[in-house]
Amino acid sequence: MRRTEQGENVREDTNTIAIAKPQESGRAPTRREGGTGSRGELGRMVGIDFARFLAIIGMFCAHLLPPVGMPGHISWLSNVVDGNASTLFAVVGGISVVLATRSYLERGHIAAARWAMAVRGLLVIVLGATLALASGSIVVVLVYFGVAMLGSIPFLRMGAKGLLVWAGVLAVVGPILNAQLRGMIGVVGEGGGVSWPQWGEPLVALRAVFVTGTYPVITWIVYVLVGMAVAKLLIGARRNAAEPRLLAWMAGVGALLAVLAVSVSALVYGLFGRAAVIATMPVEAAEAIDGLVGSPGFGAPLSPEWWALALQTPHTGTTLDILRGVGIALFVIASMLFLAGVLPKAALRVLEPIRAAGAAPLTVYTLHVLAAAAATVALASVGQIDAPADIPWWYLGPGILGVHILGALVVGAILAALQRRGPLEALVSSISGAVARRLGAVPTGGRRRRD
Repeated sequence: MRRTEQGENVREDTNTIAIAKPQESGRAPTRREGGTGSRGELGRMVGIDFARFLAIIGMFCAHLLPPVGMPGHISWLSNVVDGNASTLFAVVGGISVVLATRSYLERGHIAAARWAMAVRGLLVIVLGATLALASGSIVVVLVYFGVAMLGSIPFLRMGAKGLLVWAGVLAVVGPILNAQLRGMIGVVGEGGGVSWPQWGEPLVALRAVFVTGTYPVITWIVYVLVGMAVAKLLIGARRNAAEPRLLAWMAGVGALLAVLAVSVSALVYGLFGRAAVIATMPVEAAEAIDGLVGSPGFGAPLSPEWWALALQTPHTGTTLDILRGVGIALFVIASMLFLAGVLPKAALRVLEPIRAAGAAPLTVYTLHVLAAAAATVALASVGQIDAPADIPWWYLGPGILGVHILGALVVGAILAALQRRGPLEALVSSISGAVARRLGAVPTGGRRRRD
């Protein structure tokens, strides 16, 4: 995703902080073309891609590893990725929102920036609704993320401080509204990946996307806003030669937020939550709730009671769930940026397939969902499975997880060797850039010549 957008003296760059000159359509910049003459510049690009790759692999783990109680379940890995991989993906997506519109905004092409993000969001929604048609148990996140991208448009010109203030307010208000609205309409959860048939009832689909779905935008937009703030802080730190200090601050604040969220959640449940459950249910029911507290939810708190809103249970959209996800995302992004900045160029060249795979999230994610869907279809042909232990390795477990990770690396290696972007990334960038220049009234004069 490092390629610059060819066009009228305007660059739409989805992934880099470094300034680069326009390139041929679909071709990734070489190290010289991408402004990577210094290790610091290279690190800023590669670090974001590394973080996105980790998010993608984390989602692979959440999708392909057996759940609790099934053979092959890896509890420590589930604890790491559940509710953290997808939120990391959303925060990094917020960084890409800023980088995709930065050049337009710096040149005063406000309308073009808004059109670019609007088209990107719509294309991601179209892709997500299509992928959600695929067979399998994966809840495709792209429709929700695309709508969150649309929701980011009013914030494009806002500074980092303003973005963080809005993120903080929504992190507190959003979960309360989420829980209250679900209770008012009597819907615990719905939507899933929100495929095309579900849009046959537009109001129901919109309700799912914003409130009652697995990744409700009412809470998930917080991650996008945080990512936008991080991007603007990184840009400012680069200009002021203060990036090391910023990365240390991000890592420290991220670790603090994660530890605080987990600690407060455990305290609230131990002092109030469990007692409230025991007061209305048998002790056995409380023991079952103990297991649910650490298991992923479906976009809503485990209970309408106040104590459930004070837990950090993954995928429940509570304030502490958001704080834990944001904290881990900040720590991972800062760590990857630091790592990429200190690694020698030879090591970065070895890791280029990882960078390239991380720079092609739509392409890699789409292939992953389609492969999982194909496995689901194949499983149906096997016949009835009488026990969890009989589930074939190519459908669920560490074996198929390894295959998907290897596939992502192969895609990355091919893209790196060809010095090209992912095909879906190139398509989205091309369409959004063309629409932005046309409808955003970007001047056509001063066009640079291609190399």
